[in-house]
Amino acid sequence: MKRFSAILLSVTMLFTMMLTGCGQKEAGSTDDSITAPAEEKLVELNFYMMNSPVNEFDRIMKKANEIIAKEINAKLNLILVDSSTYADKMNLMINSGDDWDLGFTASWGGINFFENAAKGAYADLTDLLPKFAPETYSRIPEGLWEGVKVKDRIYAVVNYQQWGTSKRNGFQFRKDLAEETGFNWEAVKGKSTIEALEMIGPFLGDALNKHPEMIGFETSSTYSLFANDPLYWNMESVGDMSIPGWINLDNPDKVINQYETEDFAKFSEIMRDWFLKGYVRKDGATVKDTTPDRKAGKFVAEKNYGWPDSIDVPEQNLAMSMMPKDGTAPAVSVSNTRTMIPAGAGSTAAIAINSESKHIEKALELIELLNTNDDLYKLITLGEEGVDYKYNEDGAYTPVEGKYSFNWNEWQIGQSYSPTFNRAQYDKNKNGETQKEIQTFVYETDKTADISPVTGFVFDPTPIKTQLANCSAVITEMVPALSSGSVDPEKVLPDFLKRLKTAGVDDIIKEKQAQYDSWKANK
Repeated sequence: MKRFSAILLSVTMLFTMMLTGCGQKEAGSTDDSITAPAEEKLVELNFYMMNSPVNEFDRIMKKANEIIAKEINAKLNLILVDSSTYADKMNLMINSGDDWDLGFTASWGGINFFENAAKGAYADLTDLLPKFAPETYSRIPEGLWEGVKVKDRIYAVVNYQQWGTSKRNGFQFRKDLAEETGFNWEAVKGKSTIEALEMIGPFLGDALNKHPEMIGFETSSTYSLFANDPLYWNMESVGDMSIPGWINLDNPDKVINQYETEDFAKFSEIMRDWFLKGYVRKDGATVKDTTPDRKAGKFVAEKNYGWPDSIDVPEQNLAMSMMPKDGTAPAVSVSNTRTMIPAGAGSTAAIAINSESKHIEKALELIELLNTNDDLYKLITLGEEGVDYKYNEDGAYTPVEGKYSFNWNEWQIGQSYSPTFNRAQYDKNKNGETQKEIQTFVYETDKTADISPVTGFVFDPTPIKTQLANCSAVITEMVPALSSGSVDPEKVLPDFLKRLKTAGVDDIIKEKQAQYDSWKANK
């Protein structure tokens, strides 16, 4: 019995020593026969956006993916689609249930953000954003998030840009001509648009008397200062801007026919007066492209969307539209409207994630990386400094011809906004510093600007398709003539309003009001 006990003890001690020895070898990883777990496989993410072919694209994407792999263990397959076919391609992919992860989205150009979000094509990001893209989420003003909501849920990530999002409209004038004629352009600031136009008229006359080869103010068949720019008139469109049915921002609950307002009647009278005096083109009701006039520096005054204006930041180096900043056509600008984040601002440029993607959280991590890693963003949008772009002797950003160029489409892939101004092609000189000063002003204003009361509303035109088509035909025919002054509003305006009635404008206003009321009640 004693012998059996001794043998059992010896075997037990031997077994214990063997286990201890094995454990020591595993901890030290000295046994070549024991392999470490395989590295986690890169998650591939397909991101679709609009862009024409990019030179040396593969070189840049290889470098970009080195950063992405290191930071979030993913690979970006950036798929560029021509802008003329992008909307059709994405809508087809969505309707066919094709495999994709991220895509540029918007409420324009047939891309159908609201429609696709409402039918469940895009992932609901409301609860995921603060967790997987916290800095992106915190940087963007609340008003912009409202613009990508459907039924109070967020379905896209807003691409917040370096120029901000608040809108304030105004006018721009040839600086040399204002000085020559003694025009007090600063007095236009804050005036109603009717008052502003009445002040601008005499300046156009004085300038054209001295420079008859120029054009006073821009008019065309494709743009109306009234029909295409409600903010100038303290209004906002309810649904599609091109059809009747706006609200006055001082009375935002009531949908009105904007063409029945006193402002439109007075605007038509002013434009008729300018037409008869030769301040606008005689073919303003039919000309479609005014680009040649802009590039020739022919306009004395023009509408302006850029701000802060020259009163707020007087040292800006401004030029008239499409003119170089070389002193050929120097400009000063002044604003006259309120500052507002328009209803469509958030959905103007955003990134959606496929609701059927297997990598929704990783896709959000990619968006966060693109929006916060400045080196990665600049690599994709600008290329490599010294290879694809340089700064000349004056410090001006200068692309290298024939090298990598993202074709100015950086606004589709993420945020060019940065609190440190380190994500865009700022000049390394006084102009660049002035631009940063201006944008700091804009960013701060974005936090306090009025938010359009229509933000988040989506109009369903289905019940009144016939009336919409009929009214659209009347507007297309008659508004260019009234807006360019080529017809007498005393005779033509009453006929225009009568034809709109016949076409069914009252049905449109009634339907918009009903949908708008219902939407507000359910917010």
